[in-house]
Amino acid sequence: MSEIDPDLEVLVVEPPADAEAVRAGTSEGNDLGMPLHVYGPRVHIDRAPIGARTRPAAMPEALGGLSETERFGLDAFALRRSAEFRETKLRRPRDGEAWDMRGCRPPPEYGPETIVFEGEAPGTGAEAIGPTTIATLDGSVAVGIIIVNGPDAATQFSAAQRTEVVAEVQAGLTWLGNQDPSAGISWHYEIRNVSITTATNATAASDEERWRNPAMAALGHTQNWQGVIDYVRALRGRLNTRWAYCVFFVRGYPLWHFAYASSPRIVMDYANDGWGPTNIDRVFAHETGHIFSAPDEYASSGCTCTSTHGIYAEPNANCANCAPGGGINCLMKANDWDMCAHTRRHFGWGLTSARLPIGAPVHAVSRSRNKLDIFFCDRDGRVMSAAWEPGMRTWWQGFWHLNGGFGAPGAPVTAVSRAPDHLDIFVTGTDGHVYTAAWTPTSGGWRGWWRIGDVRCPPRTPVHVVSRSRDKLDIFVTDTSGRVMSAAWEPGFTDGWHGWWHINGGRGQPGAPVTAVSRAPDHLDIFVVGTDGHAYTAAWHPGSGGWMGWWRIGAIRFPGHAPLTAISRSRNKLDIFGTANGGETMTAAWEPGFTDGWHGWWHIRGGRAQPGTPIHPVSRSADKLDIFVTGTDGTTYTAAWEPAFTDGWHGWWNLRGGRTALGGAVTGVSRSPDFLDAWVVGLDGRVFTAAWEPGFTDGWRGWWPMGV
Repeated sequence: MSEIDPDLEVLVVEPPADAEAVRAGTSEGNDLGMPLHVYGPRVHIDRAPIGARTRPAAMPEALGGLSETERFGLDAFALRRSAEFRETKLRRPRDGEAWDMRGCRPPPEYGPETIVFEGEAPGTGAEAIGPTTIATLDGSVAVGIIIVNGPDAATQFSAAQRTEVVAEVQAGLTWLGNQDPSAGISWHYEIRNVSITTATNATAASDEERWRNPAMAALGHTQNWQGVIDYVRALRGRLNTRWAYCVFFVRGYPLWHFAYASSPRIVMDYANDGWGPTNIDRVFAHETGHIFSAPDEYASSGCTCTSTHGIYAEPNANCANCAPGGGINCLMKANDWDMCAHTRRHFGWGLTSARLPIGAPVHAVSRSRNKLDIFFCDRDGRVMSAAWEPGMRTWWQGFWHLNGGFGAPGAPVTAVSRAPDHLDIFVTGTDGHVYTAAWTPTSGGWRGWWRIGDVRCPPRTPVHVVSRSRDKLDIFVTDTSGRVMSAAWEPGFTDGWHGWWHINGGRGQPGAPVTAVSRAPDHLDIFVVGTDGHAYTAAWHPGSGGWMGWWRIGAIRFPGHAPLTAISRSRNKLDIFGTANGGETMTAAWEPGFTDGWHGWWHIRGGRAQPGTPIHPVSRSADKLDIFVTGTDGTTYTAAWEPAFTDGWHGWWNLRGGRTALGGAVTGVSRSPDFLDAWVVGLDGRVFTAAWEPGFTDGWRGWWPMGV
């Protein structure tokens, strides 16, 4: 894997007057609103804007008043920018080799197995800090770098070596901090260069205590293990971070092992055994992995695939002793810049990797207030899911392959919540049949897949679903002959799903989307583009004697596979949307007071997209509409309407520059009144999300990549 490129980072030296913003954690400089490395109130290193490379900034003429830590940060970054440093990384010794050492966890006499410290929230003060059960690598992290100098040349660091140590740590944590952008990691440093008078003693039972205890005394703490804990506790309070740990760098002192970790500290020898100082960056990142719950994965560590780690109790399934083929590349297994999905879960990162065909639909549902679930078929056709709610520790969790389900790559997976915290999902399988699976909080996970009848549909046919009242489900498709078909389920159907029924002879293109909406309890309206390109609708309610329709809506023509999306923004009001043959973004409306039937079609603010591009509507509260579409430039756009807009629709607004394939889907949902979330598959195949709420005075926020 390629080496870390410091040209993707930005060094910032704040004037003294601006330092408070950095100290308070509000300095802007990257897509998460937080610097990557903070060396004090005046010196920080930010992630460069996405896709941008930087050039070394000229140093300010006046650098007076910088702390020792800030100076270290500056000098380390300058060293990493140097041609010599870059060349040493290209000639890194033992690159890619497995860590051929005993496990990095020391025996108990080298420090009890504790954890890093986390308070209730940053800013509560040191007195509120207490240990948590399991550490997760997210948010702000305090790193205490303690460089221990002994009484002779063999145990002392030169100025160049001290800078090299800080540069190596900076490089290793740059890589680690960028592995999951959604974790919002920022490293906050305190660097202490301490001197002690303790001579080396190779026969000492515990040489660490001989140099560590006087080093703690030099830092003003007790000369025992409790002194280390007290230092880390105070460090977190001083730097106002979520987590804290420290590392001791030594030269010449015999160690239990050249590098090892037991929270909240790491011990490392500068010579780095046979790996050399050039590999300090990777060794330090590896040892930091142990601080945050990741186990060793190399064979000589004695790892097993059955041990579990981290807040998700994730198995160590990449262990070289038992993983298929010896496992895949990962920093916890070998000297490389790679990370497996299991290590990500050990760190507590909620999302593994997922890739979709560009422009593929991501279906979203809010199963109860402030809970979100998304579904899609990835590039391999796997039916995948992820979930979010405020109580989740690390933003989103997933991606999960649901019970081995498959559809065509990028096929739509539709979902509905028929009762609070109940989910039902539907997909056209690889055999053309329609399948469903279900989840409830007490179901022990997802159940299914169950095939619904014998209907067959073309690949990627959307299965549209609606819950017309609690615990009642209706689904709609066009089959391989173009027939508009429906099936239904409710708890009283002890024999399962009923249907399929051909609705009033309706036809569209085979696989064309059939959109459904319930504008009042037990009322159904459906929409489809007919074989002549016109929009048609049909309706059903319990007293109608069956389905009524089909009625043509206006004279506008649409591509045969164009979705006509529909929404009920309040009881008995309907709005539909579609992109016409000419690329015009169009809408029409119906309500009982329209005695002449449907009104429209109206062209929305001159908007244009590829013909047939989906327009996704959301009603975030009664009689308020927001719509999302991909424009003719591949950029995501949004527009809005509410009764107070006497001049009609407002927009179109570029939605933070998000891009996808021409004709690609942009999905939105409202998880609580006046809150909006949106999703799109970016040009790299990842899922991205953005959010809006009334308190966002700067408009939409995001797009945030989901997973790596």
